[in-house]
Amino acid sequence: MPSSNSKYFVVFSFFSFFLICLTQADPIYSSHACTDSLTYKPKTTFETNLNLLLSSLPSKASGGSHFYRTRTGDAAPDAVNGLFLCRGDTLAAACRECVSAAAGEIKRRCPDQKEAIIWYDTCMVRYSNQSFNKIVPSTDLSNTEDVAPEDKERFNEVLSGMLNSAAAKVLKSQNKFATEQVNFTTTETLYGLEQCTPDLTVSDCNTCLRSAIAAVPNCCDGKRGSTVLLPACNIRYEFYPFFSSTPPAPVSHSHP
Repeated sequence: MPSSNSKYFVVFSFFSFFLICLTQADPIYSSHACTDSLTYKPKTTFETNLNLLLSSLPSKASGGSHFYRTRTGDAAPDAVNGLFLCRGDTLAAACRECVSAAAGEIKRRCPDQKEAIIWYDTCMVRYSNQSFNKIVPSTDLSNTEDVAPEDKERFNEVLSGMLNSAAAKVLKSQNKFATEQVNFTTTETLYGLEQCTPDLTVSDCNTCLRSAIAAVPNCCDGKRGSTVLLPACNIRYEFYPFFSSTPPAPVSHSHP
Protein backbone atom coordinates (compact mmCIF):
# COMPACT_ATOMS: atom_id res chain seq x y z
CA MET A 1 0.00 0.00 0.00
CA PRO A 2 1.55 3.37 -1.04
CA SER A 3 2.42 5.83 1.69
CA SER A 4 0.80 9.24 2.00
CA ASN A 5 4.11 10.79 0.95
CA SER A 6 4.02 8.76 -2.27
CA LYS A 7 0.51 9.98 -2.99
CA TYR A 8 1.55 13.58 -2.44
CA PHE A 9 4.53 13.07 -4.74
CA VAL A 10 2.30 11.68 -7.51
CA VAL A 11 -0.14 14.57 -7.18
CA PHE A 12 2.70 17.12 -7.10
CA SER A 13 4.38 15.53 -10.12
CA PHE A 14 1.14 15.57 -12.10
CA PHE A 15 0.47 19.19 -11.16
CA SER A 16 4.02 20.18 -12.14
CA PHE A 17 3.65 18.41 -15.47
CA PHE A 18 0.33 20.20 -16.05
CA LEU A 19 1.95 23.59 -15.41
CA ILE A 20 4.83 22.77 -17.76
CA CYS A 21 2.36 21.86 -20.49
CA LEU A 22 0.58 25.17 -20.02
CA THR A 23 3.76 27.24 -20.16
CA GLN A 24 5.27 25.35 -23.10
CA ALA A 25 2.27 25.22 -25.43
CA ASP A 26 3.11 25.27 -29.12
CA PRO A 27 3.07 28.75 -30.67
CA ILE A 28 -0.12 29.51 -32.60
CA TYR A 29 0.09 30.93 -36.13
CA SER A 30 -1.92 34.13 -36.63
CA SER A 31 -1.22 35.62 -40.06
CA HIS A 32 1.42 36.54 -42.62
CA ALA A 33 2.06 38.90 -45.55
CA CYS A 34 4.35 38.52 -48.57
CA THR A 35 5.34 41.08 -51.20
CA ASP A 36 4.65 39.05 -54.31
CA SER A 37 6.05 41.73 -56.64
CA LEU A 38 9.56 41.40 -55.20
CA THR A 39 10.98 37.93 -55.70
CA TYR A 40 14.38 36.26 -55.72
CA LYS A 41 15.72 33.26 -57.56
CA PRO A 42 16.86 30.10 -55.73
CA LYS A 43 20.54 29.44 -54.99
CA THR A 44 21.43 33.12 -55.16
CA THR A 45 23.45 35.19 -52.69
CA PHE A 46 20.22 36.76 -51.43
CA GLU A 47 18.75 33.37 -50.53
CA THR A 48 21.99 32.36 -48.80
CA ASN A 49 21.92 35.53 -46.71
CA LEU A 50 18.22 35.07 -45.94
CA ASN A 51 18.78 31.49 -44.77
CA LEU A 52 21.68 32.61 -42.57
CA LEU A 53 19.60 35.40 -41.07
CA LEU A 54 16.54 33.27 -40.31
CA SER A 55 18.64 30.46 -38.82
CA SER A 56 20.39 32.90 -36.48
CA LEU A 57 17.25 34.41 -34.93
CA PRO A 58 16.19 31.57 -32.56
CA SER A 59 19.55 31.57 -30.74
CA LYS A 60 19.20 35.30 -30.10
CA ALA A 61 15.72 34.72 -28.68
CA SER A 62 17.01 32.12 -26.24
CA GLY A 63 19.25 34.71 -24.59
CA GLY A 64 16.31 36.54 -23.06
CA SER A 65 15.92 39.22 -25.74
CA HIS A 66 12.33 39.91 -26.70
CA PHE A 67 13.45 42.04 -29.64
CA TYR A 68 16.40 41.65 -31.98
CA ARG A 69 17.24 43.38 -35.23
CA THR A 70 20.11 42.51 -37.54
CA ARG A 71 21.40 42.50 -41.11
CA THR A 72 23.11 39.82 -43.17
CA GLY A 73 25.16 40.69 -46.25
CA ASP A 74 27.27 43.71 -47.09
CA ALA A 75 25.26 45.63 -49.66
CA ALA A 76 22.16 45.76 -51.84
CA PRO A 77 20.71 43.93 -53.64
CA ASP A 78 21.82 40.87 -51.68
CA ALA A 79 21.71 42.18 -48.09
CA VAL A 80 18.79 41.15 -45.87
CA ASN A 81 17.42 43.05 -42.86
CA GLY A 82 15.64 40.94 -40.26
CA LEU A 83 14.08 41.13 -36.83
CA PHE A 84 11.92 39.34 -34.33
CA LEU A 85 9.63 40.63 -31.61
CA CYS A 86 8.30 38.42 -28.82
CA ARG A 87 5.39 39.40 -26.63
CA GLY A 88 6.67 41.17 -23.55
CA ASP A 89 5.32 38.58 -21.10
CA THR A 90 6.88 35.61 -22.93
CA LEU A 91 9.56 33.52 -21.22
CA ALA A 92 12.87 33.00 -23.04
CA ALA A 93 12.17 29.35 -23.90
CA ALA A 94 8.74 30.16 -25.33
CA CYS A 95 10.17 33.12 -27.23
CA ARG A 96 12.83 30.93 -28.84
CA GLU A 97 10.28 28.26 -29.74
CA CYS A 98 7.99 30.82 -31.34
CA VAL A 99 10.78 32.54 -33.27
CA SER A 100 12.07 29.17 -34.47
CA ALA A 101 8.60 28.18 -35.72
CA ALA A 102 8.06 31.57 -37.36
CA ALA A 103 11.47 31.61 -39.06
CA GLY A 104 10.75 28.23 -40.61
CA GLU A 105 7.16 28.95 -41.56
CA ILE A 106 7.84 32.32 -43.18
CA LYS A 107 9.92 30.64 -45.90
CA ARG A 108 7.21 28.06 -46.50
CA ARG A 109 4.47 30.67 -46.84
CA CYS A 110 6.60 33.18 -48.75
CA PRO A 111 9.03 30.87 -50.61
CA ASP A 112 10.68 33.40 -52.94
CA GLN A 113 9.69 36.86 -51.68
CA LYS A 114 12.25 39.52 -50.80
CA GLU A 115 9.99 40.96 -48.10
CA ALA A 116 7.76 39.08 -45.70
CA ILE A 117 6.28 39.20 -42.22
CA ILE A 118 4.65 36.52 -40.11
CA TRP A 119 2.77 36.78 -36.82
CA TYR A 120 2.19 34.16 -34.15
CA ASP A 121 0.29 34.60 -30.91
CA THR A 122 3.50 35.31 -29.00
CA CYS A 123 5.98 36.57 -31.61
CA MET A 124 6.57 38.17 -34.99
CA VAL A 125 9.38 37.63 -37.51
CA ARG A 126 10.09 39.98 -40.38
CA TYR A 127 12.69 40.37 -43.10
CA SER A 128 13.25 42.71 -46.04
CA ASN A 129 15.79 43.53 -48.73
CA GLN A 130 15.27 47.22 -47.97
CA SER A 131 14.06 49.57 -45.23
CA PHE A 132 11.36 48.10 -43.02
CA ASN A 133 9.01 51.02 -43.60
CA LYS A 134 8.44 49.89 -47.19
CA ILE A 135 6.04 47.09 -46.27
CA VAL A 136 2.99 48.15 -44.26
CA PRO A 137 0.41 45.37 -44.19
CA SER A 138 -2.11 45.04 -41.41
CA THR A 139 -4.22 42.12 -40.25
CA ASP A 140 -7.39 42.17 -38.16
CA LEU A 141 -8.48 39.04 -36.33
CA SER A 142 -11.71 39.04 -34.37
CA ASN A 143 -13.67 36.69 -32.15
CA THR A 144 -16.80 35.26 -33.74
CA GLU A 145 -18.89 36.12 -30.67
CA ASP A 146 -20.55 39.50 -30.14
CA VAL A 147 -21.43 41.27 -26.92
CA ALA A 148 -25.14 41.46 -26.17
CA PRO A 149 -26.86 44.23 -28.20
CA GLU A 150 -28.00 46.00 -25.05
CA ASP A 151 -24.38 46.08 -23.77
CA LYS A 152 -22.72 47.26 -26.99
CA GLU A 153 -22.67 51.00 -26.31
CA ARG A 154 -21.21 50.62 -22.83
CA PHE A 155 -18.81 47.94 -24.09
CA ASN A 156 -17.42 50.32 -26.73
CA GLU A 157 -16.90 52.99 -24.07
CA VAL A 158 -15.14 50.60 -21.69
CA LEU A 159 -13.02 49.12 -24.48
CA SER A 160 -11.98 52.54 -25.80
CA GLY A 161 -10.94 53.66 -22.34
CA MET A 162 -8.93 50.49 -21.74
CA LEU A 163 -7.13 50.61 -25.11
CA ASN A 164 -6.22 54.27 -24.64
CA SER A 165 -5.02 53.60 -21.09
CA ALA A 166 -2.85 50.69 -22.28
CA ALA A 167 -1.39 52.85 -25.06
CA ALA A 168 -0.39 55.52 -22.54
CA LYS A 169 1.37 52.86 -20.46
CA VAL A 170 3.23 51.54 -23.53
CA LEU A 171 4.57 55.00 -24.35
CA LYS A 172 5.96 55.36 -20.82
CA SER A 173 7.50 51.88 -20.64
CA GLN A 174 11.11 51.04 -21.45
CA ASN A 175 10.24 48.05 -23.60
CA LYS A 176 7.07 49.52 -25.17
CA PHE A 177 4.83 46.77 -23.82
CA ALA A 178 1.85 47.02 -21.48
CA THR A 179 -1.23 45.16 -20.33
CA GLU A 180 -4.47 46.44 -18.87
CA GLN A 181 -7.67 45.04 -17.41
CA VAL A 182 -10.99 46.56 -16.42
CA ASN A 183 -14.19 45.24 -14.91
CA PHE A 184 -16.97 45.13 -17.48
CA THR A 185 -19.58 43.61 -15.18
CA THR A 186 -19.45 42.16 -11.70
CA THR A 187 -18.56 38.80 -13.24
CA GLU A 188 -16.65 39.72 -16.42
CA THR A 189 -13.25 41.33 -16.85
CA LEU A 190 -11.88 42.77 -20.08
CA TYR A 191 -8.15 42.19 -20.68
CA GLY A 192 -5.97 44.16 -23.10
CA LEU A 193 -2.38 44.06 -24.38
CA GLU A 194 -0.45 46.49 -26.56
CA GLN A 195 3.11 46.50 -27.85
CA CYS A 196 5.44 48.39 -30.19
CA THR A 197 8.86 47.33 -31.41
CA PRO A 198 11.30 48.90 -28.91
CA ASP A 199 13.29 50.68 -31.62
CA LEU A 200 10.39 53.02 -32.41
CA THR A 201 10.41 56.55 -31.11
CA VAL A 202 7.63 57.46 -28.70
CA SER A 203 5.99 59.49 -31.45
CA ASP A 204 6.13 56.65 -34.01
CA CYS A 205 4.91 54.13 -31.44
CA ASN A 206 1.98 56.40 -30.61
CA THR A 207 1.13 56.79 -34.30
CA CYS A 208 1.21 53.03 -34.81
CA LEU A 209 -0.95 52.26 -31.77
CA ARG A 210 -3.47 54.94 -32.74
CA SER A 211 -3.75 53.34 -36.18
CA ALA A 212 -4.34 49.93 -34.61
CA ILE A 213 -6.92 51.25 -32.14
CA ALA A 214 -8.71 53.17 -34.92
CA ALA A 215 -9.06 49.91 -36.87
CA VAL A 216 -11.05 48.18 -34.11
CA PRO A 217 -14.48 49.78 -34.80
CA ASN A 218 -14.19 48.93 -38.50
CA CYS A 219 -12.98 45.35 -38.19
CA CYS A 220 -14.32 44.17 -34.90
CA ASP A 221 -17.30 46.28 -33.83
CA GLY A 222 -18.92 44.68 -30.80
CA LYS A 223 -16.72 41.57 -30.92
CA ARG A 224 -15.82 39.96 -27.60
CA GLY A 225 -12.19 39.73 -28.64
CA SER A 226 -9.95 40.99 -31.43
CA THR A 227 -6.34 41.43 -32.50
CA VAL A 228 -4.92 44.08 -34.81
CA LEU A 229 -1.46 43.30 -36.16
CA LEU A 230 0.81 45.90 -37.74
CA PRO A 231 4.51 45.46 -38.63
CA ALA A 232 5.64 47.76 -35.82
CA CYS A 233 2.91 47.31 -33.21
CA ASN A 234 -0.05 45.20 -32.20
CA ILE A 235 -3.05 45.33 -29.89
CA ARG A 236 -5.37 42.66 -28.53
CA TYR A 237 -8.28 42.39 -26.12
CA GLU A 238 -10.25 39.44 -24.77
CA PHE A 239 -12.72 38.55 -22.04
CA TYR A 240 -10.19 36.09 -20.58
CA PRO A 241 -6.61 36.49 -19.25
CA PHE A 242 -4.48 35.60 -22.29
CA PHE A 243 -1.24 37.12 -20.97
CA SER A 244 1.00 36.45 -17.99
CA SER A 245 0.77 38.66 -14.93
CA THR A 246 4.55 38.31 -14.44
CA PRO A 247 6.37 41.59 -15.08
CA PRO A 248 8.02 41.56 -18.52
CA ALA A 249 11.76 41.07 -18.70
CA PRO A 250 14.00 43.85 -20.04
CA VAL A 251 14.14 43.94 -23.83
CA SER A 252 17.34 44.37 -25.77
CA HIS A 253 17.94 44.91 -29.45
CA SER A 254 20.95 44.85 -31.71
CA HIS A 255 22.07 46.37 -34.96
CA PRO A 256 24.88 45.25 -37.22
